[in-house]
Amino acid sequence: MPKNARYTLVWSASRQAYELREQQGVVQDIVPENSGWLDQVKQLSSFSFHGRYGYYTACKEYKRRGEGYWYAYVRVGGKLVKRYLGRSISLTIPRLEQIALELWSGGSDILRREEAGVPRLFAASLAREEVDLSPSFLPIPTNGVDQIVEQQNGSVHINLMGDPLLATKIHFPRPRARLVHRPRLTRRLQQSMTRVLTLISAPVGFGKSTLLSDWLAAGPIPVAWLSLDPEDNEPLRFLSYLLAAVQAYNPHLVRGMQVLHDRLQPLSMESVLTLLINDLLMRGDVQEDFVVVLDNYQFITNLSIHHALAFLLDHLPPGIHLVLATREDPPLPLAHLRARDDLLELRATDLRFTQEEAYAFLTEAMDLALTREESTLLQVRTEGWITGLQLAAFSLQGRDDVGTFIKEFSGGNHYVVDYLLEEVLKRQSEVVQHFLLQTCILDRLCTPLCDAVREQAGSEILLDFLERANLFLLPLDSERKWYRYHRLFAEALRQFLQQIAPTLVPVLHQRASRWYEQQGLFVEAIAHRSVARTPQPASLLELLTAREREVLRLLLEGASNQEIARQLVLSVNTVKKHVLNICGKFNARSRTQVIAKARSLPFL
Repeated sequence: MPKNARYTLVWSASRQAYELREQQGVVQDIVPENSGWLDQVKQLSSFSFHGRYGYYTACKEYKRRGEGYWYAYVRVGGKLVKRYLGRSISLTIPRLEQIALELWSGGSDILRREEAGVPRLFAASLAREEVDLSPSFLPIPTNGVDQIVEQQNGSVHINLMGDPLLATKIHFPRPRARLVHRPRLTRRLQQSMTRVLTLISAPVGFGKSTLLSDWLAAGPIPVAWLSLDPEDNEPLRFLSYLLAAVQAYNPHLVRGMQVLHDRLQPLSMESVLTLLINDLLMRGDVQEDFVVVLDNYQFITNLSIHHALAFLLDHLPPGIHLVLATREDPPLPLAHLRARDDLLELRATDLRFTQEEAYAFLTEAMDLALTREESTLLQVRTEGWITGLQLAAFSLQGRDDVGTFIKEFSGGNHYVVDYLLEEVLKRQSEVVQHFLLQTCILDRLCTPLCDAVREQAGSEILLDFLERANLFLLPLDSERKWYRYHRLFAEALRQFLQQIAPTLVPVLHQRASRWYEQQGLFVEAIAHRSVARTPQPASLLELLTAREREVLRLLLEGASNQEIARQLVLSVNTVKKHVLNICGKFNARSRTQVIAKARSLPFL
C-alpha cells in the first residue's frame, strides 16, 4: 500500500461534517454523510480515512476479474493490520466508521495485540496536520519521528509517521534479588496515595528508582511508569511517551486522543492533557487508585512541559496520584501543594541508609563479613549515601585490612572520585564547576565567605542553585545562611582540585583565612593559614595537630565530648585524649582554661 495517500477523508468536529482534503491540507469538498461522493472515490486507488472512531488508509486492490475491492490498512503495535471494506458501491460513511471502530475499539483483538506489542508514537495520529511553530503549541520533533516537511505559501505541513517507542521506558524496573527493603519509606509512599503529588528529590545514588520499584512490586498498585531521558525534553515526544505509559495501564483510557488528528487548529499541551484528564475521569475503575510515575524528571527543562504538568496537577481526577523522582526540584507549584497538604516529600535526609539498613546492605546485599561497629563507621563516613556505601563495598572485596581501610575511607577513594566527577561535576555548567572547586576547601560555607574566597559576588545565587539542584549541599541552619558539602563530595572535589590546579589551593586558603580573621574567628583563620603555608606569628595554636585544632574549634563552640565524637567520627575516648593533649600544650588544667586561653591569644 502507498505510504502517503493523496486524499484524506476527515471528520471535522467543528463543522460536524466530513471534509475531503488534498495532501497540502486544502479542502476540496465538504462531504455530508448522505452525499454522492462515491463517484469521486471510484477514481482513486487509495485515500486516508480519519473518522470519529479511528483512522486508517483505504486501498483498492484488483483481482483477476472485477472492478476491485477496498481494504483498510493500519499499523497497530508495530504490525500492519488489514480489514476488508468491500466494493466501491459499499463505501458508505457508516461502513468506513464501522471498520474504524473495529480496528480501534477497546474490545477488539486488535487492541489486545497492541497492548502486548510495542506502542506507537502519539504522533502517528497526527498525519498531515498543520502545525503552529510558536512555543505555546506542539513543536516539530527533532528526533524519534520520521518527518516529511512541505512549505507552500508560508504554511508548514508535516507528515509525522510514528516510530516505535522504547517499551522498557514505560515499564517500571523489577526489584533486584538482593534488595534492602525499607518499610519505613514504603509506608510513607503508601500514605501518599491520599495526596496529589509525591516528590522524591535527592542527589544521584540515593536509591530513588529502587525504592519506587520495591514499593510498586509489593502490592497490587496500578501504575503508569515512564523513565525519562534527555531526548524527552520536547513536548510532543514527552506527551507521546506519557500517553503510551497510561495506555499500557489501560488501553481504553486514551481513545479520546484520536480526535487530535481531526483538529483544524493546533492544540496546546493543556488541550491534550484535558482530553487525558477527561478519559481518566470517565474510566470504568474510577474507585481504584492509579499512580503515574515520572522517573528522572531532572532531564525535563522545557518550561512548556513544566507548565503543562502544573496544569495536570491542578486538575487531576480523584484517585489519580503523580510521583516525580528527580535529582533536583522542578519548577512546579510545590509551595501551593504543600500548603494544601497535597504534597509528600522524600529527600536525601529521608533516603539515606540508617545504621540498620547499612548493615543489611553491606552484609547481605554486598555479602561482606563486617561487624556492626565497622558497618556503623562506614555509614557515618558516607553519611548514609547508598552509592558511597556500594563503592566502599567494592573496594573492600578481597581485602585483608578491612579495619584499616574503613578508618581511612574517604572521598579520595578512586571509585568515589571517578563516580562523583563523572556523574556530578562534569554534568554541571562551567560556572557551577568553578564554584564547586573554589569553595570545596571550606568546611562550612556562607555567602560572604564564598564571595571572599572566589573574589567575586553572586555566591548567594549559586548556593541557592546548588541546594535546589541537590548537589550534595546540606544546610546547617533553618535560615539557610550556613551550609556544608557532603563529606565524600568535598573530599573528592579537593583531590581533583589538587590534581588540576595545585597552585590555586594555597591561594584559596589564604583568602578564607583573611575572611575568618576579619570576623574574629581565629581558630578557623589559623587552620586555613596552616594549609596555605603562609608565615604567621608564633602562637600556642601552632603546637596543635590538625585534629587537635578541629577539637579545639568545637570546644570553643561549646560542644561536649559526645558531640565532638559524633561530628569528627571519633570515639569518645579518642576525643578525651585530644582534649588532654590540648590541655598539656596550653598548660591548662581544664577545658575551661583551654577555652579562655584560646580566646585571648594575640596572634593577629
